[in-house]
Amino acid sequence: MKNSFEQCLVFISVGMFSSGASSAEFINLGFGGLNPMAHCSAQVLMLEYEHQLTTTTAFLARGSGVSYRYDNGRYLEDGRLRGMDVGARYYPAGSMQGLFVGGTIGYWNQDQTFTQYESTPGQWQGKASHTSPRLNIDIGDRITIEGSKFSIMPEVNIGKFFMSSSCDVTAPSAMIGTPCNQKSEVNYYIFVGLLVGLEF
Repeated sequence: MKNSFEQCLVFISVGMFSSGASSAEFINLGFGGLNPMAHCSAQVLMLEYEHQLTTTTAFLARGSGVSYRYDNGRYLEDGRLRGMDVGARYYPAGSMQGLFVGGTIGYWNQDQTFTQYESTPGQWQGKASHTSPRLNIDIGDRITIEGSKFSIMPEVNIGKFFMSSSCDVTAPSAMIGTPCNQKSEVNYYIFVGLLVGLEF
């Protein structure tokens, strides 16, 4: 299943590159956070490559890493996510400038630990490791720094991970080996990001 999904991403990438001639390329490096989400804090690092396909569209490949914590006082989750996405961005003004909207599909790995029913007699802990597809939509603006090849890109990302809820109980010892079913609290997400782009 993993190989089939990765082959699908490669097929999408090849199909996009064959659809038109390029005239611009960008490397974008940036960061973001899940600040709009209640009870959640995160640090997001992103490295992107954009390759112009037509006047208004560009191929997009992105590698990202996320560290996060969710804590609502009853449930605590700490996790790390790493993944790669491919897709496209649409620039209505053309030439990979100005406002844009993008969409990607990706393949991600997640490692998490969690505590359920914090500070109560029923408290228990678990861990999980998953691989999952991700869908992401980003809306932003590429603002060129006059007289240079650099640009600033504020953006908002909205998306969903299609994760399994399977897990392993790690404490208390009396519960180890019992069935575990706990969904991550970051299946859906929204975050604000800021990237710096370099045209080459």
